[in-house]
Amino acid sequence: MEPADLWVDRMDHDRWDDLIPHYVAEDADGRDSWYVGGVRRAAGSAIFGCSAGFDPEELLARPWKYTEGHAGAWDPAARVRTLDDEGIDATVLYPSLALTFGPLDPIDAVRDPQFVAALHRAYNDWIAEFCSYAPDRLYAAAAVPLQRVDLAIAEAQRAVGELGLCAVFIRSASYFEDAPFSHPRYDPFWAACQELGVPVGLHPATHTDLPNAARLFNLIRRSADMAVTNKVSDAVTGGTAMSIAVGAPVDAIVSLGRLLLGGVCERFPDLKFLVLESGGGWAASILERMDEEIEANPQEARWLTMKPSEYFRRQCWISFEPDDPTLPRLADLIGVDRILWASDFPHSDAIYPGTIKALDDTIAPLAEEVKERIRGANAVDAYDLTSR
Repeated sequence: MEPADLWVDRMDHDRWDDLIPHYVAEDADGRDSWYVGGVRRAAGSAIFGCSAGFDPEELLARPWKYTEGHAGAWDPAARVRTLDDEGIDATVLYPSLALTFGPLDPIDAVRDPQFVAALHRAYNDWIAEFCSYAPDRLYAAAAVPLQRVDLAIAEAQRAVGELGLCAVFIRSASYFEDAPFSHPRYDPFWAACQELGVPVGLHPATHTDLPNAARLFNLIRRSADMAVTNKVSDAVTGGTAMSIAVGAPVDAIVSLGRLLLGGVCERFPDLKFLVLESGGGWAASILERMDEEIEANPQEARWLTMKPSEYFRRQCWISFEPDDPTLPRLADLIGVDRILWASDFPHSDAIYPGTIKALDDTIAPLAEEVKERIRGANAVDAYDLTSR
C-alpha cells in the first residue's frame, strides 16, 4: 500500500497541481479519503488495503484512518520484520492504489495517459527506494501506463534498466476495447519486455476502469469512489467478493487464452507471463480444454507450432493462495515448476499471521523436492532473482 505522501512528494505540482493523488485525514464530511484527479477515490475504505490480521467485523464496526493500517504496508523496516516473523526470505511487491489507473476510469484526469505515466513513474521511484532498504529481500514489479504503448515501453525500460525492478505488471484485462492482448498493437510492448528479460505479471483489481469482467458483467458498481465500488454491495450487483471470486478468474482465463491461443507466446518465446491473484485450480481444466479444442479446430492452430499447454509450461506461471486445497491435487497437471504462491499481505483478506504454516499444511502431501519448488525456487526462476 502506498504511503499517504507518495505522489505529493514526487510529482510536478506546476503541471498537475490538485490532480495529484493525496490523502486527507478528515475531509468536509468527516471521513478520511484519498483524492485522485481532484475526485474522491477511497472514502473510509482504504484501511482494508492495509489491515492484514485485523478482525473483519471490527473493521466494519467503526471508522478507521488509513494511517492506522499495518506499518508493513509502507515502511520497509516494518515489512522486513514481518518477513522475519512469518519466516519468509524474500518477497516481490505489487501496488494497490497504483493498480487502478485505467483508461475507462470515471475520473477524467486518469484517462490522460501522460498523467498516468507520471503516477506510475512516481510509484516506481518510491518502490525502488523501498526495496533498497533490503535489496536481497525486497523486490518489486514496475507499473506501466499500457493505455499508451510507447509510454509503457519507456517506463518499463527506465524502471528495469535504471531502477532495477524485477518485473513489469499490467492488469489482467485488455486496455483497449477493440484490441485483446493478442492484437499486434501490444507487440512492441511484449518485445520490449522480452528484451529486458523480465516477466510480465497479470494482476487483477476490483475496479471497472478497463473492459474487464467487473465492468462487462456489472459485478461491482461503477464509481470513481472505490468505497462505493467495493464496499456498497447487495445481492444483485455484488461488490468486492463477486469481483474477486468471479471477475478475477474470468479476466485471467480470457487473457491467458489470448496469450496462448492468440499466438503471443509463439511470437515472443522468451517472454515470461505470471498469472496473479486469480486462483489457480481452474488452470488445469482450461489448459486441457485449450489443447482439446485446438486439435478439434485446426484452423485456429495455423499460427501455432505447439499446444497451448506446452506454451504455458515453457513461459507461464500461476499463483495460488497458500491455503488453496486445489494446489496439491492439481500441481502435476499444471506443472509443479509453474506454481507460485502469494499471501496478499497487507490486504484485509491476507492469510496473516501464519502464511507459511498455511502453505506448508496445504502442500504437505507433495514430495519434498516439489515442496521446495513451490515454497520459493519457482519464484526465483520466474523473476530470475539469482541474477539480481
